Amino acid sequence: MWWRSNRPDSVQVTDANTSIIAEMKHQNIQLSKFSTKIPYANYLAGKQSDKLISLSGKVSDYEASVKNQKLSVNFKTPQSIKSSGSKNETSKYIGNQIDPTALAYSAGYQYNKILSYEQGAKQGIYSQKIDKLPVVSQQGLFVVNYDKDGKATGFTQTKISHITELRDERVTLSEEDAIVSLYRFNELNSGDKLSKGMLSYDSALKVNGYDIYTPVWLFVVTHSDGERDTLKINAFTGDNLSE
Repeated sequence: MWWRSNRPDSVQVTDANTSIIAEMKHQNIQLSKFSTKIPYANYLAGKQSDKLISLSGKVSDYEASVKNQKLSVNFKTPQSIKSSGSKNETSKYIGNQIDPTALAYSAGYQYNKILSYEQGAKQGIYSQKIDKLPVVSQQGLFVVNYDKDGKATGFTQTKISHITELRDERVTLSEEDAIVSLYRFNELNSGDKLSKGMLSYDSALKVNGYDIYTPVWLFVVTHSDGERDTLKINAFTGDNLSE
């Protein structure tokens, strides 16, 4: 209520957004096709889970450890298995090797194109879904690491459990609104190329042992020098969460 009461009406927002988008294009800021649809999302709470995948007795060419409810697996020999982002990767083990991409899918994680794109060839990142949206915080990711030859060297896994809705669903910013917010916060400059946005859940707050998850719009910006950065906008308030 406190946020919506201070928002301009939809006609004013649409007119202002159209002008700003036109200004961005005039400055040679490249935008992907974006949506003006108004989604809904929740505030959520969740705990770190210690129920992580087990490889015990299945394969032997790896070393694994769990610390702070995070599983880390290192392969003794890098493996020539690389994710294509395809949902058809179903074989968990090939001979005595582990297929980490298939493990991610079988454990319920989905390929996160935006987070993986930021990392280039170094990592393939898979997100746990909560309330039908992908998680982008460290608490709910399956991350496959690759060496310079594109071979998998290992992976890490974290998982969220005890997920609770803290209040009823509420309206969020549209993808267009989030792009305009990035521009207003001077996160986009001439020659930048902005990826398609992804409505996701992120967490930066812990209360009574629970992590609090807020919906965010996630983007990757590619600068004219080829460098990439992740950009985040709070989907409820429009605040800039980019680091």
